[in-house]
Amino acid sequence: MINTKNIIIGSLFAAIAALFQLIPVVFSEVLVFLTIFSAVPIYIVSRINPKTGFLSYLVASIIVMILSVHEGVFFLCTNGIVGISLGIFSYYTRRKASIWILSSIVLTITLSIMNYGIGIPVFGMKIPGGIIIQILIIFLVSVTYNIFYYYFSSYIYNLLKKNLRSI
Repeated sequence: MINTKNIIIGSLFAAIAALFQLIPVVFSEVLVFLTIFSAVPIYIVSRINPKTGFLSYLVASIIVMILSVHEGVFFLCTNGIVGISLGIFSYYTRRKASIWILSSIVLTITLSIMNYGIGIPVFGMKIPGGIIIQILIIFLVSVTYNIFYYYFSSYIYNLLKKNLRSI
């Protein structure tokens, strides 16, 4: 059951995630690198409560889609997926390798859907090699990205958790 506190936190963090994802739309494409921070709020909410995290992911996706379909697709398939998968897997297990691998599999699937299904090159260019090599490259990049993002998001999560306890 999702209580009122979780709904409020989920709504707030969904709005923050949407704002980060919409930075290039509102300001400039030069600031596109800041969209990577849109996964942090989704990670935090998903780690607190997976159901609320999933709802926050969907709400943030809808908000971003309303304002920019392009950024909405990217949020759904990249940043949002990283946040939700790392958060949910962190909620259910403390084994870091399991979290990284499972989240990387999910990210690889969504990136493959973007690359092969929708036709958006995930790295901005065609990946060299056959399909198996291409998916392996996507998976290796996903693992590397998820490891770094896990430590970054966990640091922010622990910082917030520690500071909110002292209030």
